[in-house]
Amino acid sequence: MTLLVADDDRQSLSAVLAADVVPVRTDAVAAAVARDDPDVVVIDGDSVADPQAAVADVRANAPDATIVVVGTTDLDADVTTATSDERSVRAAVERARRVTNYRESVSDLFDACRDRALGRPDDEIRERRREADDRFDQLPEDHETFAAALRTDDG
Repeated sequence: MTLLVADDDRQSLSAVLAADVVPVRTDAVAAAVARDDPDVVVIDGDSVADPQAAVADVRANAPDATIVVVGTTDLDADVTTATSDERSVRAAVERARRVTNYRESVSDLFDACRDRALGRPDDEIRERRREADDRFDQLPEDHETFAAALRTDDG
């Protein structure tokens, strides 16, 4: 699910994000991310008064969400795009989804390793590793995407 944080009625941005988008105002972002547990959060940097505060609210309440900021590139987001045209926004959200998929595959691999009985081979671990490797190979090859993929909860 994708959450759109915006303080005005930007129907064009909502339409670009497709059917699974849930719009929310910045004053309700903390509650919305805690309730909805979104995979991707898009922050409309042109419509919110303090985009960095919105990023901080998302990080505090949904640390696993991948954050896209539209309209500015100087924030602590995972993916940014300076323009809000349809092509740029769709590309940014697609990059964010790939980051989310990679993070989830690494988390699944970690869980499988943690739950494995010591000294016993495990086909599930091998499969999870292959999946994580495949998802890593699908990441766009740029610094911003790799930094987002490797981000931890503490920054």
